[in-house]
Amino acid sequence: MTQILLFLHILLFVFSFAFTAGFGILGDRIAGTGDAKAIHAYFRAARPMAVAGGIGWILTAVTGGALASAFGYNMTAPWLLGSYAAFAVLILVGFGMHLPWQTKVIEASAGAGGAQLNAVLHAPMHRIASILSAISILVIVFLMTARPG
Repeated sequence: MTQILLFLHILLFVFSFAFTAGFGILGDRIAGTGDAKAIHAYFRAARPMAVAGGIGWILTAVTGGALASAFGYNMTAPWLLGSYAAFAVLILVGFGMHLPWQTKVIEASAGAGGAQLNAVLHAPMHRIASILSAISILVIVFLMTARPG
């Protein structure tokens, strides 16, 4: 049973990373073109994948918790507590910052673009959210592999 849980946990991690970070990186590249039509088409098409990726992160955590329990780990071990915190940041940033920003990009790119689209694309909140997400993922990967403490 632990082998199946481990497989699912890793598979869900890869899926979630691809559907959130992968699509996000590509979206940033497309946004850099300034082409409102391309930006609008991409962000509208990628939106359901981003939501699926967010749900995938939650399922990754659920399978991870089941896996830790199956292996008999102390669920209050420092490395797991740190993972819980980093995961909470990841989910809060994803649903609280990335998703609203994507909505604003879709709305602002629906027309011809211009100053409103440019302002949304260069909003500091997006850069902050991206940095927080990247740090959260790196912390989770480190804690899951090194298991310090």
